[in-house]
Amino acid sequence: MSLRISLKPGDNLYKYQLIRFIGGGNFGEVWLALDVTLSREVAVKILDESMAPAAENLREAQLGHRLQHQNVVHVHYADVVPVSGINIVIIAMDYHPNGSVLNLQNPSNFLVITQALAISIDILRGLEYLHEQGLFHNDIKPSNILIGPRREGILTDYGISGVSPNLQPTPAPNAYVLHRAPETAQHNNISVLTDIYQVGLTLFRLINGLGLIKETRDAIGQDSFEQLKAKNKVLATRDYRPFVPNSIRKVISKATKADPTQRFQSVLEMRRALENIALYGHWTTDSTGNYQGYFSNQLFYFTYEKNSRGFKFTPYRRRLATGNETRIARLCASNLSENGLSQAVSDFMLSVINGNI
Repeated sequence: MSLRISLKPGDNLYKYQLIRFIGGGNFGEVWLALDVTLSREVAVKILDESMAPAAENLREAQLGHRLQHQNVVHVHYADVVPVSGINIVIIAMDYHPNGSVLNLQNPSNFLVITQALAISIDILRGLEYLHEQGLFHNDIKPSNILIGPRREGILTDYGISGVSPNLQPTPAPNAYVLHRAPETAQHNNISVLTDIYQVGLTLFRLINGLGLIKETRDAIGQDSFEQLKAKNKVLATRDYRPFVPNSIRKVISKATKADPTQRFQSVLEMRRALENIALYGHWTTDSTGNYQGYFSNQLFYFTYEKNSRGFKFTPYRRRLATGNETRIARLCASNLSENGLSQAVSDFMLSVINGNI
């Protein structure tokens, strides 16, 4: 549902002059704006009563105003302003010019794994703080993770957050259905454990492909997708990139268990599990989708070709300081089956990730 008023750069809403549209959706619109009273740039979220009553829209601002943590967005103030006979709610928040993690994705729509891991740890710190305040975020997804000035991850958007001072499960005000935990779909409750589930799905998408889970849901429909969640089958082994180590796969698997008692039981427990993972290299892709690995001032890549006897696999190393490029003879292989090729690729990529190349 869109706003019932049309906005453009240069428009003045109360004490805010709109500069640039940042994003929008069912929740309203977010703009970069100048607070003319303070001569300060802020991000303003603009909603009207076609989406929810003003009092309900102000609830998000009231929650966000009390928050003070480096990994969660702070809401400065909120106003209800009549515009063309319509009450508009304006929520002014910290503006982070780096935008969301969506701006960090490579041409193949995933993040560098070391970056995704660090951002996820930051988000868990922010989530830990929210839980200490008696809040369940309930809308953890890539577009709600902003990048701060030190490249830290920052959680934003409290529009469908839940309040529970004793951290007992509470009814969900609404849901981002793609990341909705199985128990939320069944009982409409959210909790510490449903937030953990959402972090697990978010991390999976960051390192494997931001569109993967949505593509599955769109292909089979929402009802069948919810059944996959209930059966613990949303995340398939084939959906993981070949460079993702088992240590990270195990964390994601535990965070996204259909049975909440089998998940991490606190965000601190999940954060410590991620902090114990050591990664030394990373992989990305170039504009054509070809993998490129980086470790210790070296670039790695590989080629393969098929002949009558199977696949030939050839990995390469390029020293970035000199430009010298060599074939890594000890890892070359010939006459491979398709499964053998997949294993050779995975072993090579993991050796770069683990720093034992």
